[in-house]
Amino acid sequence: MGPAASPAAEPPAAGGAAVEDAVLLRALQEVSEGVMVLDAADWRVVHVNDAGAAVHGLRPADLLGRPLGEVFPQAVGSEFHRQLRRTRTHAGTVDWTGPVPGSHLHVHARARRLDGLVLCAYRDVTREQVLERERDELTRSLRETVERTTRLLALSEALTATTTVADVARVVVDTARSVFGAAHAGLSVVDHERGVLRTPFLEELAPGAVERWEDLPLDGPGPGTAALRELRPRFEDGDALRARYPELTERWEVADVSYLAAVPLVAAGRGVGLLTLVWSRGRRLAVEHRALLEASASYATQALQRALLLGEHTEVARTLQHAMLTAELPQPDDLHLAARYLPARAGAQVGGDWYDAVVLPSGSTLLVIGDVTGHDVVAAAAMGQLRIALRALAVDRDDGPVELLRRLEAVVASLGGEPIVASCLVGHVEQSAADRAAGRRVLRWAWAGHPPPLLVHADGRVDVLGPDSDVLLGVQAATGRREHLADLPTGSTLLLYTDGLVERRDSDLDTGVERLRAAAGALAGAADDALGAALDDLLVAAEPAGGDDVAVLAVRFGAQD
Repeated sequence: MGPAASPAAEPPAAGGAAVEDAVLLRALQEVSEGVMVLDAADWRVVHVNDAGAAVHGLRPADLLGRPLGEVFPQAVGSEFHRQLRRTRTHAGTVDWTGPVPGSHLHVHARARRLDGLVLCAYRDVTREQVLERERDELTRSLRETVERTTRLLALSEALTATTTVADVARVVVDTARSVFGAAHAGLSVVDHERGVLRTPFLEELAPGAVERWEDLPLDGPGPGTAALRELRPRFEDGDALRARYPELTERWEVADVSYLAAVPLVAAGRGVGLLTLVWSRGRRLAVEHRALLEASASYATQALQRALLLGEHTEVARTLQHAMLTAELPQPDDLHLAARYLPARAGAQVGGDWYDAVVLPSGSTLLVIGDVTGHDVVAAAAMGQLRIALRALAVDRDDGPVELLRRLEAVVASLGGEPIVASCLVGHVEQSAADRAAGRRVLRWAWAGHPPPLLVHADGRVDVLGPDSDVLLGVQAATGRREHLADLPTGSTLLLYTDGLVERRDSDLDTGVERLRAAAGALAGAADDALGAALDDLLVAAEPAGGDDVAVLAVRFGAQD
């Protein structure tokens, strides 16, 4: 290596007799580790044992008497050289592990100055280093596998709770940002009928970007539509996108696209959606994360398929449900009727709520409101059965409300299958000749486990009608049902509703009824022909929880000629 200090600066060399002592040399020779004794002034090899020379593939004779810089010129100025130089000033042992310059070897070395000499012991740890790197790589790989599995499990659990396409999109977009570091992401749905890639939920991009990405023709240019046609992911940097699709340059600029991943969601060999991730300002998806992204897309595909199927299923059920509700309410003389149906905010749910109004052969008006337990197509179908059965029973003969409920329950029992449990209120708006002469109307009603009707007086006062309700339909044999009467003053409004309007998880039913009672007074100020609009306002003011469908039926009792 060449002397690093003048001979005058170095202490005098130790007597050669000590080094050449035969007993000491034999001892050093027997040491399994490599041992080399160097002159501290010029790093000349004074002694080396067989093991020390063999580490370098040499014999002791190849090294003795020669400076290390001559034998290993690559070592000059290296870390190996620097550590040796430390022994000149360091009082203790200098210990290090590192490569031997000019070779593939790694050694663990310990060097200590002894007067004018430096005793250096070292052993080959090349294999240990390889094993350590392999262990570290295996540990890293296992850590990444656990992390990837954990993230996929978290994504799977989050997607399991989704019921709509928007739900799926939000979970996927959140994952794209938190796990993959994407600046923006979107989940698109293939609309084969319209021939477009529809994006119902696109994470907010720069102003104007959403419009350019929202609906894309399936046969149009772009990495997303290309990925769907090829049914394989595409990973593109911004420069490649601008060169390949110059007609879409504005799209890349407005979204600040530096790198883009377009992963098709494929089911049964057909594209059903597309996951698009965008990175900005030089960031890009690491190669090792692509497999994780594709696995995430697989989970998203399953959730998207389920949401699409459930959406179609729910849409059919809702169409059926709306078709079974009375499209046009009757408007008997001097009565004004309005109704509203509000579906639950959970789009996957279909309720069994219904309302109905029929002018009976006797001239009285039948009012019905009910709610079948459950939130699915079965509940909606049961609602249809009850509605049709009750209408048929009501026009068949002039029965009172209690008898109608009894006969309805008998019909339900005869249907077999799963028991139908429902709440229901049946009322007759009646008026005898004497009542008409006196300007008086009467509500005769019976109820089965239903919230109480409200009577809004013309001056805004609101009464809660009736005592506690009787038991639900389908719970037990209809015995002991009671019939109730209430006067219906001219100008008053009767409000019937289902429990979705008043029930909340954080309060009881009575509290909900009182909340509705406070809001219902506003109906008194609505004109007869504006009763429907007043119900819309009421639905907002009453603040339904949204977890259940809501049906409301209002009847205004106008002045008679």
